[in-house]
Amino acid sequence: MVTIADLVPELQSGAMALATVLSLALLIIAILSYRRAREGRILLVSAAFGIFFVKNLLLSYLIFAAELGNIFLYSAAFDSAVLLSFYLALFRRR
Repeated sequence: MVTIADLVPELQSGAMALATVLSLALLIIAILSYRRAREGRILLVSAAFGIFFVKNLLLSYLIFAAELGNIFLYSAAFDSAVLLSFYLALFRRR
């Protein structure tokens, strides 16, 4: 009988794959928006999605390689960069 605990690794892998693909799609949309509007705020949003995409790639690698030693440190550092980029995009004066 399969338990929920047996499915956790597959659910983690699936969730990371979905987050990676979604962040890549949002990055592409943001870059296309920047190319059309040429506004600095959109460039900062693009940077945030790019950082998020790189973070998800790194976390996916660490999960698949089972090298989870510093995963929370990496995650916190990338999340901080994403939040800073969004903050600058939203609240920076023109």
